[in-house]
Amino acid sequence: MFTNRKSTPERRSLPARTGRAARDLARRSLGLTRDTVHRELLERARVQEELSDEQIWRRYQFRHLAAFITIPAVILGTASIATAYGTGLMSSDPAPPACQPVVVAAPPAASFRIKVLNASGQNGAASLVAKNLARRGFTVVEASSAPRTLYVRAPVRIYHGRAGLDHALLAAQTVAGAELEYDGRAGTSISFVLGADFTTMLPAPPPKPPAQKSYKVNVYNATWRPGLAKSTLTELTARGFNPGKQGNDPDQSFLPNDVAVIRHGPDADLAAAQVAKHIEGAVLSEVPRDNLVIDVVLGNKFEQVTPWAEVPLTPVRKDPPPTVSRPCD
Repeated sequence: MFTNRKSTPERRSLPARTGRAARDLARRSLGLTRDTVHRELLERARVQEELSDEQIWRRYQFRHLAAFITIPAVILGTASIATAYGTGLMSSDPAPPACQPVVVAAPPAASFRIKVLNASGQNGAASLVAKNLARRGFTVVEASSAPRTLYVRAPVRIYHGRAGLDHALLAAQTVAGAELEYDGRAGTSISFVLGADFTTMLPAPPPKPPAQKSYKVNVYNATWRPGLAKSTLTELTARGFNPGKQGNDPDQSFLPNDVAVIRHGPDADLAAAQVAKHIEGAVLSEVPRDNLVIDVVLGNKFEQVTPWAEVPLTPVRKDPPPTVSRPCD
């Protein structure tokens, strides 16, 4: 038979007392206030270091303050460093070295062909530039107008192929602001195209006297003395000049008051001046001629070729070998 047992005060009191005891113990544990903790810390420090209460308390406060300042600073510094690495300011990879142009010996100016084209709108500019390049030792094969479809803004644009890079770089040294353009052509020839901004060429060093064998010298007699042209040409040939024609002057000049007249074209002025050193008193005369042939026309006052010992010496000039600077790839 099931019996319904009712709880008695005695049965309820034991669990209640047990619960109250646990709660009292917890309250006693939590009853340790900050002052109690501080007193215990002070007591431990006093025993260990024999410090006063004020010194120990200040040390305790300083440690809390240092922790308050240091921890945010470390967090902020870490974030700053991470940001710097993220933006590349503190990248551990070294910056790639800057490309340096390569300086090499330039090819001889006369070793390649230059075509001068005028796209500047200035009449006669191609002819003037071609003559100037020729005086600097370049080999100019053409001077003409550029096609109407070709527009160049720069002072000069130099078209070249792969093998003609150094040759184009050498020619570019004659005009400030010159630009190069690769057009895939074969060989070392270049096209020197004058553009809208072209004004003038850069100054060049004084040209060297041409080699005596690079031009011909004709000697013509304008006097009544026979054999004068032949003997004079023989002497000039012995001195290293390249002999041309000799005989009476085909222009039938009459020079009663001249030693000699040396006729030359615009491009042969340096050669004519070189010949004139061997005939004292000769007069230079430029004529319309597009070659390097020199005419020596003997006048009535001519007596002989200047003796070797009295010929002015040509100063020897040693220029450094030309170079070009290849740009970076």
